[in-house]
Amino acid sequence: MILKNILSRIGQMIIVLFVLSTVTFILMKLTPGDPVDKILHLDVANVSSDQIEATKAKLGLNQPIVIQYVQWLVQIVQLNFGTSYQTGEPVINELAYYTPPTLLIAVLTIIVVFVVAVPLGILAATRYHTWVDILIRTVTSFTVSIPSFFLGTILIYVFAQKINLLPSSGLDTIAGYILPVIALSIGMSAYYVRLMRSNLVELYQSKEVEASRLRGMSEHYILWYDLFKPAIIPIVTVLGMSVGSLIGGTVVIENLFGIPGIGHFLVDSIRARDYPVVQGAVIMIGFFVVLANTVSDLLLLWIDPKRRYNKSNNIERVHRQDGESL
Repeated sequence: MILKNILSRIGQMIIVLFVLSTVTFILMKLTPGDPVDKILHLDVANVSSDQIEATKAKLGLNQPIVIQYVQWLVQIVQLNFGTSYQTGEPVINELAYYTPPTLLIAVLTIIVVFVVAVPLGILAATRYHTWVDILIRTVTSFTVSIPSFFLGTILIYVFAQKINLLPSSGLDTIAGYILPVIALSIGMSAYYVRLMRSNLVELYQSKEVEASRLRGMSEHYILWYDLFKPAIIPIVTVLGMSVGSLIGGTVVIENLFGIPGIGHFLVDSIRARDYPVVQGAVIMIGFFVVLANTVSDLLLLWIDPKRRYNKSNNIERVHRQDGESL
């Protein structure tokens, strides 16, 4: 069943990346501006029309749009993302350099969110309607609405400028990751704390919990064996789905903290009309988003094996109904 799920996800990934690459290609062609203008610096240099036409021919930009798309699609199938207009380097090499910092920030943010949200959500639910619950809900209601770039600006002012404790830019040391991860994780953590709390509060009123109490089970047993697993499943599901928005958030954070990540690189490439880099970066981001959703689904199957059996039983029931109707 897991193998079928993986193969199904691979098929979905191919379809999503194809649609994403096509839409990105069309949008880049519709965007005002000419990459040749940026390459030859026509705003500050006098360049002849022959040089302009020669540059377009060299880059293949003088061909019809359909021909450009087909050639680019053939390259993508061969895992060849082309060459950057600005640097002349293969796009795959550029992405290999700029992608790891972004992925590391995203992974660290997810870890921090999970480590913070789950305990605080459990604490708020087990202290329902006490001062602890009210305090957690008040703080999370405030922090969930703070934009990451605004929080990042405050963090830079306090920890980098005022007390000079952490660096405000760059990733020369591991300390360079602390402020960006905090800026991204505070708002997300607040949302997942509230989600975890609401899941547990609802489950506390379920028949399973009532049955465990009638059997004389302790509250500790009920929390970890009857409540934790059902409550964590929505957390894993939503967390997997929010990877796309998290990577999108790193675009702003990387520019704010001067981090050489794929978001910072993508913004610069869009300004330079570097089509191969933009298209390759979007496909790369799309790949990791789909991969994160796949990992989330596999984790759910591992956490709750009943999903495998329920899914297979549903498929058998559909086949049986189809056979009866025939």
